[in-house]
Amino acid sequence: MKPCRLLICFWAGVTLLAGYGTGFSTSGALPQLRDISQQAGIRFIHSFGDEKLSNIVESAGAGCALIDYDRDGDLDIYLVNGSYEKSVNHPQGRQFSGKLKNALYRNDGHNRFTDVTGSAGVGDTGYGMAVVAGDYDNDGDPDLYVTNFGPNVFFRNNGDGTFTDVTRKSGVGCDLWSLGATFLDMDNDGWLDLYVGNYLAYDPEYRYFYAGDGFPGPLAYSGQPDILFRNNGDGTFTDITRKSGVYNPDGRAMGVSSCDFNEDGYTDIFVANDAMENYMYKNNGNGTFTNIALFAGTGFGQNGEATSAMSPEFGDFDRNGKMDILIPDMGYSCLFLHSGTEFYTEVSSLTGLAAICGQYTSWSGNFFDFDNDGFLDILITNGDSHFFEPEEDLVLLNTGQKTLKNVSRLLGKDFSQKGMGRGSAVGDIDNDGDLDILILNIGGPPALYENVGGNSGNWLMLDIYPGQKHRQIVGTKATARIKGDLHVRHIMTSTGYLSQSDSRLHFGLGSAGMIDVITLTWPDGQQTTLEQVPANQMVTVTAP
Repeated sequence: MKPCRLLICFWAGVTLLAGYGTGFSTSGALPQLRDISQQAGIRFIHSFGDEKLSNIVESAGAGCALIDYDRDGDLDIYLVNGSYEKSVNHPQGRQFSGKLKNALYRNDGHNRFTDVTGSAGVGDTGYGMAVVAGDYDNDGDPDLYVTNFGPNVFFRNNGDGTFTDVTRKSGVGCDLWSLGATFLDMDNDGWLDLYVGNYLAYDPEYRYFYAGDGFPGPLAYSGQPDILFRNNGDGTFTDITRKSGVYNPDGRAMGVSSCDFNEDGYTDIFVANDAMENYMYKNNGNGTFTNIALFAGTGFGQNGEATSAMSPEFGDFDRNGKMDILIPDMGYSCLFLHSGTEFYTEVSSLTGLAAICGQYTSWSGNFFDFDNDGFLDILITNGDSHFFEPEEDLVLLNTGQKTLKNVSRLLGKDFSQKGMGRGSAVGDIDNDGDLDILILNIGGPPALYENVGGNSGNWLMLDIYPGQKHRQIVGTKATARIKGDLHVRHIMTSTGYLSQSDSRLHFGLGSAGMIDVITLTWPDGQQTTLEQVPANQMVTVTAP
């Protein structure tokens, strides 16, 4: 076999940008965020199926995704919508009955999108919550799993611009109230398994609550068990929840994510639970998991409190090569730094995150290098949980000294607008080398923010392909050495609250014009090495 590095090809469509390539802008100006939703052709309006926010179901959703569903090199957009359900909405919402559905927008290039929901066949009309993408059948294109208040839906990508509903055939239907979900290869057999986080046993007749809250909170209802589905490799899945050790009937999962946080070669699972302890499932490598959240220090907040945790996000915040965890919540949010063992330290106060988030109700959090300086910054969406009271979203710059700086008000008038932020995704929608932002606002239009000026710093993007059938790339780890500094990225599903970000691996390089060496560790343990890789380009890597 030829060396793996010979399988690399360079995409000429993204090259050095005129006027850039000398590090962060010489003027020191911050990148700006410009809302291009309308000019891009995004006409979607989210609805929670009612005229007034009146219960916890309406308040919870929804998510969004940046995925390349047609594999043409451009990121497309999937947006989750609510619906009118008699068991959820008040009678005033009947006007929405049968009129609401999810939407898929195809990226046509030059920041223009076309609504292809109907032709693609993905306009689910259920009460939507989350969307997660993963190639469950290993045919090279992303399939979509949508969670609902009610039956979930699984769409198989046919590879020709259309999808087929395979929920019943695959066996991953779930009639509980599902919120977050994540694809992972739990047993390293090359097939993506599926973990579905379930929330509450909602009772529309329950009326005992503090009137000032507007409606009952999560503790008014009993929890529900999550479900782990094992991929059988033949298009079907088997429920192995009890057998695998992740059965917890009292959980209140809002967001879930998966990553090999202890780097033992097996993907682990993190569950952010509402108003109770979180679950951190260590993969034992034998088909079972052990909840180590209390041992690892990630079960509760900084002061031992059970937070209203929304969504876990993995990323190397302090650039020590280990995956840290960001969890927005209704209080001060949590940031857990990986110590290098299985212990984590909660640093929301030390980094300044707590002081910034304390005045908001936070939902989604994303690690992303906003200004291409080589350090992961943070995006957080905000919006009141009990009343329709919009709040501004946040971009927090990583100073490189384990502290955060709130620059949200310096990013242009568009980003200063308030919304009812829920799900969010980050990715390079225009392939210009900096990361753009998509935010799903409940009860209104989404916000698609173009990053203007983020590519003043050098960058590199890795677009990784499976190369052959029955090859899985989720779980791939990329380690880059740049002038002695360490940068680590993982291919993961389910990023942010109920959402999915760009699966391509983005590296901000600052003033560095080249990456000295990149080591790709594939899920099966094989490695590919790239040396002396020039900056400011998209590199397509095919798995060995």
